[in-house]
Amino acid sequence: MSRSQKNKHHERAVRAFTEDDGSSGSESGLDIIGSTRKELDLSQYIDVLTQTQTQDDDEVQDTEDEAEDEKEATEDEGSSGMGSQLSDIDLPEFDNPEAAYEDFNNRKKRKRKAVQAEASRIRAAKKSKAAAATSIIGRKPLPKKKIGNLTRANPLSTASEGDPDANDAYLDDPIPEYIEARKRKLKKLHEAGLRYPPDYDDVDLSDSESEEKPILHRDIKPQRVKKDIILRESGGIIPAPIAQWLRDYQVDGVKFLHKNFVRQTGALLGDDMGLGKTIQVIAFLTAAFGKSATRCDAKRMRKVRRMSDRRWYPKILVVCPGTLMRNWEDELEKWGWWQVYKYHGPPAERDGVLQGARRGMTEIMITTYDTYRNNESQINTIDWDCVIADECHIIKNKAAAITKAMNKVNALCRIGLTGTAIQNKYEELWNLLNWARPGVYGSAQSWKQLISIPLKMGQAHDATNAQLASARMRAKELAESVLPDVFLRRMKTLIADQLPKKTDRVVFCALTETQADAYQTLLETDKFEYVRRAYEECDCQSGKARGWCCYQEVPGGGKWVYYTFPCMINLTKLANHLALLIPSSNDLQDKQTKDLETLQEACPEKWKDLYRNRESVLNLSSREYCGKWKVLKRLLDFWNANGDKVLVFSHSVRLLRLLKGLFDRDGTNYNFSYLDGSMSYEERARQVADFNSNPSQFVFLISTKAGGVGLNITSANKVVVFDPNWNPAYDLQAQDRAYRIGQTRDVEVFRLVSSGTIEEVIYARQIYKQQQANIAYNASDERRYFKGVQDAPGKKGELFGLTNLFTFEEKGYMLRDIMHKTNVAETRAGVAAVDFKLDQNDVDSNDDDAESILSNKALGLDDDDEAKETSQMKRFAEFIASGAADGKGKMKKKFTKRSTANPINAILAKAGVQYTHDNSEVIGQSKIEAELSRKAMEVRNDLELGRKQVFQYSQSQSQPSLEMGQDEGVEYSPDEGDSGLDSGRKEFTINYRYRPDERVRRRQFCEMARLQGYDDPTEFALVVEEMTQEERRKMLEKFYRVRRRQIMQDIGSEQ
Repeated sequence: MSRSQKNKHHERAVRAFTEDDGSSGSESGLDIIGSTRKELDLSQYIDVLTQTQTQDDDEVQDTEDEAEDEKEATEDEGSSGMGSQLSDIDLPEFDNPEAAYEDFNNRKKRKRKAVQAEASRIRAAKKSKAAAATSIIGRKPLPKKKIGNLTRANPLSTASEGDPDANDAYLDDPIPEYIEARKRKLKKLHEAGLRYPPDYDDVDLSDSESEEKPILHRDIKPQRVKKDIILRESGGIIPAPIAQWLRDYQVDGVKFLHKNFVRQTGALLGDDMGLGKTIQVIAFLTAAFGKSATRCDAKRMRKVRRMSDRRWYPKILVVCPGTLMRNWEDELEKWGWWQVYKYHGPPAERDGVLQGARRGMTEIMITTYDTYRNNESQINTIDWDCVIADECHIIKNKAAAITKAMNKVNALCRIGLTGTAIQNKYEELWNLLNWARPGVYGSAQSWKQLISIPLKMGQAHDATNAQLASARMRAKELAESVLPDVFLRRMKTLIADQLPKKTDRVVFCALTETQADAYQTLLETDKFEYVRRAYEECDCQSGKARGWCCYQEVPGGGKWVYYTFPCMINLTKLANHLALLIPSSNDLQDKQTKDLETLQEACPEKWKDLYRNRESVLNLSSREYCGKWKVLKRLLDFWNANGDKVLVFSHSVRLLRLLKGLFDRDGTNYNFSYLDGSMSYEERARQVADFNSNPSQFVFLISTKAGGVGLNITSANKVVVFDPNWNPAYDLQAQDRAYRIGQTRDVEVFRLVSSGTIEEVIYARQIYKQQQANIAYNASDERRYFKGVQDAPGKKGELFGLTNLFTFEEKGYMLRDIMHKTNVAETRAGVAAVDFKLDQNDVDSNDDDAESILSNKALGLDDDDEAKETSQMKRFAEFIASGAADGKGKMKKKFTKRSTANPINAILAKAGVQYTHDNSEVIGQSKIEAELSRKAMEVRNDLELGRKQVFQYSQSQSQPSLEMGQDEGVEYSPDEGDSGLDSGRKEFTINYRYRPDERVRRRQFCEMARLQGYDDPTEFALVVEEMTQEERRKMLEKFYRVRRRQIMQDIGSEQ
């Protein structure tokens, strides 16, 4: 590939990243530089060159990743790897060798054209269906079709009846012929091909011993009576020694897996972490092999082989990350007797294991993803009865070498285990489904056009009624019709009665003055300026973007695209600790030179002193370099006094070492443990055991990559996630180290986010991604906060694009403003809804709240139009408050006065924290959004109403308001101090019907505190801080009701 082509591909990769973010990979990084380089954009870098790029609802442009193909060729070892690559290329015969070479050389161009043709066909069919749906004359109702299988002729397919190309959907990678041959053979066998457990009636097992497994700790209680569980649908049996320990949902999981094994179909088990996916798999395998969980199982395979070499006996392949190989061996040993061998290590050992498996002398073979990828052609010479892929989200990227290799695995029954099937985008779910059941769910292009785009566009804050309705319909079809047969997911709510409470609090911390100055200075440098403004129109009036016209190269440096990722990394470092910018003597000289240049730009006056003392941990651990330390230090002091134990997670090993220096510098004398990726597995286990057993160990500093999975640290009841990750799964997995079965105390999680910095955008994207997952899994009606749409260049909104990443709002809180404006938008949209009705239970109040001060009856007013609107707005505000309630619409419990303020709130306030929120209140089913969706469904086919935005009078941050000014009868009045995050843009603000002066509001607040029994208004403010919206509304209503009665009494006495 020429240098110009490489530059072009790199620019396109950068462009894709700025509209999304880097997804986290599976590698274990040790510091912020290495880990970020590995995961920040690698998957996106590949995606941009291989996946369809969304232009808008009806535009798709596909490109191919040549760089990834070259990387694959170099990664595959030996002639087997190259042979495997060439074996899948269908080359016609040519008499002319040059013509044959030319045909081979153009294979990527042919693939690109096929992808584009598929996308064009889908778009055309979508437009045809849309036109038919909105036509008036002669319109026929569309038939309702079940979408159990998304095949090329499935209901989500856009192929119309009679379309000659209906069955010609393009699949990116053809299904291997040996898989198709096995499918044809299985179909011919009919019931004879079902994989019921082996028959042991003629096998003598009487001389075997009766010892049973598992033998668990005496503190663990059985879940049921000790007896066999018969799997009637699949003909299997879970033996009593194992069955007695399984919970009901685990039994359901075993039934699900064994049913698919018998039918030889793929499946995904997507349970939350901590629900026992490994145990369910072992129980399913026990049933599949027909074992009894007694010592006689150790001899079953040998005795069967003595009977006949041709007799069917299952062969299982387990593929997992290298760090989990030992865990699988231990669990299999704990729960039964198995003939298990590792396909790993030297070639001679691997060959011996593979020969044993080929002869049928192995029950389970375990290997890693990397080992499988490098040896897939040898491993796939065996017809495996089942392949189990643990942490299968590793194969989420269809262009990655490991995904392409796993798609060739020689098994019809493919079982994937993951708690995070969707980490960044909906296409990841298709990749897993397509791996589990190749070709069943159509092409990647059809999935993107028919699933991903509608769901993303409908979730946008400025979605129209038609887009919102389409999104909710697709989500319901996906969750209720497509996934249940292949995807089983359960949440921790199933065992909520066995777990204590957990709170997940996001704390927005301000930078120190030194940090803020460095952050702003860095953004004003040429490199950051060129990157941030790359997509703006060039000032030469050429009509091109700056980055592709007069500002392609940074003065004194290279092209701006090469600075994008380093600039992002430096901002994330600076948002956490200024000392992370200082060059490390352990790095290569070239990197030290670049880091020194960045330090000079960020701290032009202090860089010499910082560089001179770079080896002094105590000097570098100064409190003025880390705004989060002001918060963490106060929390640690309080927890230490209370006897709590704390886990502190960070993605940067260097940052963890700086925290150790801060412990020493501030004289805390905390006893702490430490764990990172450089430690051996045995050393990590010792650290965990010591922390769990030693009461004097207070803080455990853990690298998120190394300790985010596989650890059980239930002795801790406080978790601090020091720096958010682009991938929300990492932060959630870190929390689960403490919040799992065995935990006896309530767990509090604190996520520290630097306000106004790139970290706010990172956390906002976490919200966006978690909402995507909830929508796909459960068809959840999530609140629509953001205008930004992933992979849509024209809809960057608040989340995507370089401008958002490289902006610093020192005094602003982006998310607080977005949440606030969303509340207002929902209120206005709900009140304007046609025939809006509320269940009486939603508006009734308890006790003395039954008579509202805002009702006409209470005020003694007639029901004129204005009063009706006011009353309706008030009732709808109640309805909104219940939006954070559970999906059944149950209201949260009524607020009761606390005798004292929450000490955590006091600590945070003293540390300068101005805004926090509970993550669970931001993400989840929304009652108001469900109502808006219902209304959108009613008008989706209306030519006029369907095109109107659901939120017509609302603006999210960073959005121009031109398209919103459709209603000339609406007026808006500004509120002091509410100028938004960008005063240069024209944004709508809230129009208050009555807005007292700030002095009046202060006086009323002090009076409210006095009535509630608080002498100090500050103490009352801390109590209000942790109230929900509903609790605050009830408090205000009660206060104004008392005030109204007092005024009426005063008026009566005067008369």
